[in-house]
Amino acid sequence: MKRILSKGLAVVLALAACTGCKSTGGETFHYVNLSQVLCTFLGEENQPLEITVKASPADYEVAPGASWLKAEKSEDGKTLTLTVEDNETGAERSTTVTVEAGQAVQQITVNQLAKDNEFARYRRLETFQSGAAISPNGKYVGGFVPSIAPDDSWQYSPTIIDMETGDVYEFGPYPEAVYYMTDNMCISDQGVLFIHDGSNGGMIIVDTEGNVTKLDAYEGYRGAPIISSVSADGRYWVGYAVKGRVGEDNAPSKALLWIDGVPHELPWPELNYRDEATWYGGMARGISANGEIIYGTSWENWDFGMLYWVNNGENTAAPKWVGHDVREVVPVTMKMGDGTEYETHLVKGCKCTAENTKVSPNGKWIATKYCEDSVSDDGISMYTSETPAFYNTETETTVIVNDYGSGSGTHVTDDGIAFIGLGSLGVTACMVYDLNTGTDLGSMADWVYDTYGIIIPDSGFISYVTPDGKSVIGSFPMASAGGVTYVSWYIAPPIGK
Repeated sequence: MKRILSKGLAVVLALAACTGCKSTGGETFHYVNLSQVLCTFLGEENQPLEITVKASPADYEVAPGASWLKAEKSEDGKTLTLTVEDNETGAERSTTVTVEAGQAVQQITVNQLAKDNEFARYRRLETFQSGAAISPNGKYVGGFVPSIAPDDSWQYSPTIIDMETGDVYEFGPYPEAVYYMTDNMCISDQGVLFIHDGSNGGMIIVDTEGNVTKLDAYEGYRGAPIISSVSADGRYWVGYAVKGRVGEDNAPSKALLWIDGVPHELPWPELNYRDEATWYGGMARGISANGEIIYGTSWENWDFGMLYWVNNGENTAAPKWVGHDVREVVPVTMKMGDGTEYETHLVKGCKCTAENTKVSPNGKWIATKYCEDSVSDDGISMYTSETPAFYNTETETTVIVNDYGSGSGTHVTDDGIAFIGLGSLGVTACMVYDLNTGTDLGSMADWVYDTYGIIIPDSGFISYVTPDGKSVIGSFPMASAGGVTYVSWYIAPPIGK
């Protein structure tokens, strides 16, 4: 089933619970308890918002702070309904609602954005599982929404949002037995969405007309391919597939480049991240929007060495290690727990894992992390430090950013504005840094406010900025029953009318 939804009438909410209490003489307490003390409305076409009120004395008074806001009590006084007029001012506006019960006073802060055709839009995609992907030039964002089928199994609805019009294209839902959607990978500027089927294997490819293509294993390959990133023109895809077997093929996992839908194996170095013989190979992870730079990772033990190719089409040359200018490999003798010695190598070099938006749109910069191995005094354990770093593919030089301690580069723009994720067990904060001047530009939230005039939570990270700088996608951590998950958000230009 295909559904096209116009831009929502949803209220963007910042939730909080607050209680104000005062005693009038030892036994009688005056208080105001509100289910919400901060809310933000869209610029137009808002639905009323109900706030639960518990107050003593029960006959409380309400006073809105502006004429564009109405606050009406229900007959029983248990709810307070806020209604806002459309914002015709061309700018964000704010006021308060004062709730007073006897000597207890509480205020609700009410923000209202400008209309979408006048103000950049900030939207959270909390219903998307596995986050959202943005197309290289910011035309679309896409992902999938899970739901429960009548037989209690999972079903999934691929969803594509047109960032220029606000229209939403929703398809399905499809039963998990048909398409078990697990990983949202990427979306093209032509509105083609790539989702990994983690149970049945292969890729699910969906377009804005609702056409679904299942990409299964190629002849001669043992595993179905994974497509992780796509160029702006849609001509190039990158990813990987397993072809050989460990021990029979020195690099059974093959990095792939698709050209007009036809896969080609990218060349792989003879020696791995530790300058030892390769035994598994690796993957292609991302491609610049212009299609000129591809990057990937080795995948042997926990090495995740980062390398890149200059895309010359089918005859692409051998890759280079990202950060090869600061790379050092030193032989070392280590011990097993029983004292048995073995030879390996310590490395100072650059790594990344599965992220597919590490390269700037024109391919000039690659975000990474500079890692230094060290060995414990007993020679048994190996430790690795991680420092944010950014590699310039034009000068083939690396900028290591020591200002913030441990972390990793999450993304970088063409003009060298770098985003740095901090945190050891998942990114919890993001800093912004100018690589040209070596200047700290503040936190992610500071940078977003300075650039777009929007207040966002100061947690999570930015993962991509479009070439024109008008659209951004990022993630923030949110507690869930299964632990912490990351929810995607995006900023897009005003909708033209």
